[in-house]
Amino acid sequence: MAQSASKSCDICMSGPGHNYCEQCNQWLCENCKTLHLRSKISRNHTFLCGQNINPEEKLLCTEHDENFIFYCIDCDIPICKMCIVNKHKKHDTSEINESTQGLQAEVEQVIESKIKSVRTNLDKIEQGTKRYQSDVKEAIRTITEEGNQLKQLIDKKVQTMIASLEEKEATSLQALQSISAGFQNDLEKLKKCQNTFTNSQTITDVAKLLKQLKHIMSDLDDTEEKNPPLMPTVKYIMKKDITESEILKYFGDISVQEINYSNTVQESQKEKNQVMKTSSEVAIVSAGAKVMLYDNPSKKWVPAGSAQKISLSKVQIYRHTENNKFRIVGRKMANFEVSYFS
Repeated sequence: MAQSASKSCDICMSGPGHNYCEQCNQWLCENCKTLHLRSKISRNHTFLCGQNINPEEKLLCTEHDENFIFYCIDCDIPICKMCIVNKHKKHDTSEINESTQGLQAEVEQVIESKIKSVRTNLDKIEQGTKRYQSDVKEAIRTITEEGNQLKQLIDKKVQTMIASLEEKEATSLQALQSISAGFQNDLEKLKKCQNTFTNSQTITDVAKLLKQLKHIMSDLDDTEEKNPPLMPTVKYIMKKDITESEILKYFGDISVQEINYSNTVQESQKEKNQVMKTSSEVAIVSAGAKVMLYDNPSKKWVPAGSAQKISLSKVQIYRHTENNKFRIVGRKMANFEVSYFS
């Protein structure tokens, strides 16, 4: 609803409320706005100003009917100022803006990484297809040249070999086209996620934005990264010094590398480093890799494994990234580093 000219400040109740705080969902006068921005907890709040403001409808806490101001890291939910002093009093929390910004960066990075991967794989398929077609043409040329040397005695054999090779080519190209279509479909899905992410930047309600970003992340997780197929190859091995009496034993053989492709991502490429949190103990479990934990205060390197734990009260979650480093997602910890050694 548009602000009326008689709207008063929701804080002092006397001054004209010409400033709308998007985080607190309140109208403030100039003096209260200044005090609001000086407060540590609200210094990063944003305002809409003017006589005709149509504030965006916000998601509110269903229990307290309050705005979401904080984010509970332990429970992975947005919370209001009443929740933080009741059910979430001893939980690790952060401002909802901080958590949303972190998720924004992660979503953007995942989108860019997956699009880059799919485009790279499409390029590999395109280049491999051209090389394969070139190999086929060269093999056909060699077969035809040898067939001309053997003249009419081997014409039938030449045509049979060419037909067989062209049939394999057609089958292989059809398979490659189908595989490429799958990657193209993944690219379209990722572009859709990218467009959704771009459109989400206009959402001012951080709770709605957080919900939208999680939805995008869910769609991104459904798009598995796949490797391109092992491209088929073909070569014709020609025999020399062919004579008419020895024609049959001098026919060359076609060497064909069939397409090797699976939609299932190899387990080694989906290696996960699990982080299990039980009270104040954290264990990092790694498959097929050496992981070391380093706690600065104790100056001690600890090999991580299914039975190895180190006490840390504020660890949340680690994700394994492509550059062989563990990047902390969520609340940052002081004096603690995690490195990965393959």
